[in-house]
Amino acid sequence: MSSQRLLFIILSFTMSLGAKPSGAFKYYEYKSSTMREYPHEYYRLEYSGQEGAVLSWAKCNSEVVRVRVPEDAVRKVDSLIGSYKLYKLKKIYRPPFMVHDGIQWHVYFGYEQGNVSCIADNAWPPEKLKEGIKAVNAYLDSLIKVAEE
Repeated sequence: MSSQRLLFIILSFTMSLGAKPSGAFKYYEYKSSTMREYPHEYYRLEYSGQEGAVLSWAKCNSEVVRVRVPEDAVRKVDSLIGSYKLYKLKKIYRPPFMVHDGIQWHVYFGYEQGNVSCIADNAWPPEKLKEGIKAVNAYLDSLIKVAEE
């Protein structure tokens, strides 16, 4: 077995245990929608060596706006992901009963050697994880306010 294959198996197993992906931060994305608003909220912070840190956002059916933000934003979002352990999100959250209206949302974030993908339909994760998502989104909102000034 090659060392790359063994590393892939180890990383896959580690990810299944809810461990934080390793490597440099690449992106964080959150999107929510309702029957009337698509998107209700949308944030995507991504980092590349060429463009630096770029935040895309939209609210209440608006067009997506892209703004450059300080590179400290990447460290802050990475720190929030770690402190709230958002890498422990399940792949999917659903309510215990059928709901035909409400809110659908997803959170995706990625690092050089892995990513986390979570979708939900009218359900939320445990409170600590929910607080973490809200904290990241509130921080991104603060960057948007600064960019609009």
